[in-house]
Amino acid sequence: MSTKPKQDHYVPEDAIDSVDTYCLLERPELARAAARTLARKHRDLFVVKRIDYADGRVRGTLRGVEREYAISAMPANLRRITVHEGEFGLEALAVFICRGGLMPGADSWKRYRHAAWRRMVGLADETTPRLPAKRWRWHDLRHTYALQLLTYLENLMDGEEPDHARRQRRHRSYLTGHIRYNPLLIVSRRLGHSSPETTYAYLEYTDDLIHDFEEAFRNWLGDGEATYAQIAAHALGVGANGGGAP
Repeated sequence: MSTKPKQDHYVPEDAIDSVDTYCLLERPELARAAARTLARKHRDLFVVKRIDYADGRVRGTLRGVEREYAISAMPANLRRITVHEGEFGLEALAVFICRGGLMPGADSWKRYRHAAWRRMVGLADETTPRLPAKRWRWHDLRHTYALQLLTYLENLMDGEEPDHARRQRRHRSYLTGHIRYNPLLIVSRRLGHSSPETTYAYLEYTDDLIHDFEEAFRNWLGDGEATYAQIAAHALGVGANGGGAP
């Protein structure tokens, strides 16, 4: 049994809706068309007969031998040939499949990425933000996810308050460092950063919070006698003695 701790993963609702549409419309057509081909290749596939959802393990037959694997430990080449008996016959366990009925390989994902780039370039006009000279990478989606999530969490934190008030409340939240509700730390955990300092760079693109505090530190640390609590209180405008709302 695998002892690897389970992790929660945040997925935006729009992404879930898109996957639902794909699973209801496009995927069944691909699975139906590929069922006969997969049946002929069944000896070269890992045909799963049992899925243990609680322990995250699968058991089945691979090249005539009974096998059992922890799903989290299965390499990509094994995942790609993993199938089960579905509505139309043998069907891939992977969510996304190509016309051959199996999970796309590295070359297929590369073609998808290039095709997406060509569509973006074809739809661009004078109002489109300048596209990078090179094609985007899959890793770029990680940065997009991080910035979108950070912006979303900060907007939740801001509520309906005026700009000045919401920024003060946001700054207090960052300074107090609440582990559970601090947007920066939440995004840091989602990205798997070993230190929140790595996630720090994303704040540059949400507002000028970082520039404000760096400027404050340059102005107030000159004599070396100001405490960090006094610096924070001054920056937030809550009084020289650190009073005001927490």
